[in-house]
Amino acid sequence: MKKCNKCKESLDYSKFAKNRTKSDGYENYCKSCKNKYNKANYGSKYTKLYLKKAGYGIYKIENKVTREIYIGKGWINERKVDHFTKLKSQKHTNRYLQQSYNNTPPESLEFSVIEKCEPKLGSLKERHYIIEEYLNNSEKLLNQHVTLRW
Repeated sequence: MKKCNKCKESLDYSKFAKNRTKSDGYENYCKSCKNKYNKANYGSKYTKLYLKKAGYGIYKIENKVTREIYIGKGWINERKVDHFTKLKSQKHTNRYLQQSYNNTPPESLEFSVIEKCEPKLGSLKERHYIIEEYLNNSEKLLNQHVTLRW
């Protein structure tokens, strides 16, 4: 039996998560208390509201040095944070955008909103802007694949 430091109940060891850094090999809080704590502090409504605050739309990431452009869709703040986090950690799935980021100073990439729209229209509008950019200058478009068929 082990006593939870939060609820002060004596519970079986199976009610505690394992943690090999602790002297007895188990967490100080029971799984139930730990779950309540995590929900209150890490799945915060503030973070979710911030990421959705700017709305949904079409955006572009432009390299000001090379004039290369990546066009995408999604929740604006969420996508901006996601792209730049992955680029900084060298884990972006778009190798062309990652290469553009690596070959120029990080501040040369600029994120801007092209148009705000409803989520159900996102794919259609994104494709429109990708095709438009492809027809203007296909060598500078960083999107991995472009489908020109309607």
